[in-house]
Amino acid sequence: MIDAHIHIFPTYRSKKAVEWIKRYIPEINVSETLAEEEIIETLSSHGISYFFNYVYPLKPEESRSLNQFNYELSKKANNAICFGSVHPGNADRVEIVREALLEFGLVGIKFHPFVQRFKVLDERMEEIYDLLEKLNRPVIFHTGFERFYKMRLAPEEIETIAQRHPGLVIVVVHMFYPRIDRAFELVKKYENIYLDATNIFSCYGEPASGENLFEATFLPEENAYRIYFHHSVEELEKYSHRVMFGSDYPVAMNDLDKIYACMRSFDISVTAKENIMEKTAKNFVNRFKPGFFGSDA
Repeated sequence: MIDAHIHIFPTYRSKKAVEWIKRYIPEINVSETLAEEEIIETLSSHGISYFFNYVYPLKPEESRSLNQFNYELSKKANNAICFGSVHPGNADRVEIVREALLEFGLVGIKFHPFVQRFKVLDERMEEIYDLLEKLNRPVIFHTGFERFYKMRLAPEEIETIAQRHPGLVIVVVHMFYPRIDRAFELVKKYENIYLDATNIFSCYGEPASGENLFEATFLPEENAYRIYFHHSVEELEKYSHRVMFGSDYPVAMNDLDKIYACMRSFDISVTAKENIMEKTAKNFVNRFKPGFFGSDA
């Protein structure tokens, strides 16, 4: 299985990230002092053959160092598929992206607009999208969970980017949760849009007395809120070749073994499950890094 959404950060960021998620989901069993090597070992012990590693800068001065970090990780861990990022506030943002992709060999560029505090249609982003389209490299956007982040990224904004840049490959992370239907509307219209199902198959639950910050669905039979795939399974089957699975570890919404069990037990065809759990991610990477998997392809 390929976990297409992992966050190995430098120590100073990793500790803060785990502390942050545990403020909202304190029952998660993950250490604030989890080291890079421990994360990789944990993934391996859970049957993960490869993983996508995402970083993103909270301030402009972090951009180059985080890309350097992921470059070094890609050299240490042969099963790490590493992506770069940049802050819109970097005056030399195009040069930073070019360095990340062409000198460091990172696969694409990941953005978390809510945490990085920018709009995806910000005019500063256009030259980045232009470059990514020209170089045939993907852009990955965090979407969804807007009540929690107190920010909004409308599906129409992603569609505008897709229309302006028809050759640009776009990954919609979290499927605009809870508006999963809108994510599939885009997949049906634009062949270069992929979906990242991270947290959708997490089996996250919250008691009825909770705040429901994550906009989960209330299930009367459980007397609890639950995050689950509440869209058409038929459409998931049909477009499974453009859906990838990830955990968000170590800032995931549930314990890692529960997340993987949730995905593995989901009632869907073997072909679709193989796509979501591995083949889509492999084909996705091979679009930009042919031969990356060697004999494992």
